[in-house]
Amino acid sequence: MILLDCPVCLEETDFEILKEPPEAVVKCTACGHVMRVTLKEPKVLTVKAIVSYGNDSHTGSIELLEGDTITVGDYLVAEVGDDSFSVEVTSIEENNARRQKLPAEKIEVLWTRLVDQVIIRASLNKGAVTIPLYENVDGNKAYTIGQITSVGGKQFRVTRIKLRKGNVITRKDKSAEAHEIKRVYGERS
Repeated sequence: MILLDCPVCLEETDFEILKEPPEAVVKCTACGHVMRVTLKEPKVLTVKAIVSYGNDSHTGSIELLEGDTITVGDYLVAEVGDDSFSVEVTSIEENNARRQKLPAEKIEVLWTRLVDQVIIRASLNKGAVTIPLYENVDGNKAYTIGQITSVGGKQFRVTRIKLRKGNVITRKDKSAEAHEIKRVYGERS
């Protein structure tokens, strides 16, 4: 399947490939229109990536397709040595300037952070004392308002979650995954 503009549907739709490229024959899955198109394989670009995890950073690479546009917040796969990691783009560099969005061809360095494994930060309120807690967790681990969880070996009830985007979750039963979280707030129950 590929996405193309259908001249009958007048919008971008999925097309089934009936004959392989470069001179492909494709069929629109929405209306059945069949047409011949020339498809060229996009060039694969290898871009330098800085992968951050906590206070550590490692240099690696990310493969992008020519014509792709990368935006801060995109999730990609970075290669560091023989290992592959799921990362989130935190900044894009072109000519020593940081950008929010850029075509793959213009990117010099992608600054990223690891989302496979993240360090979750929590603040546990115990009366007038606030205890800072840290723990290495899976980036997909969910934290939910009102539920009892554990960070750094301490159990507590989650009262607020501050997200990396800046907003705060306070509504009961709302949740966020660890890679989205800046800090979890809780109190002893």
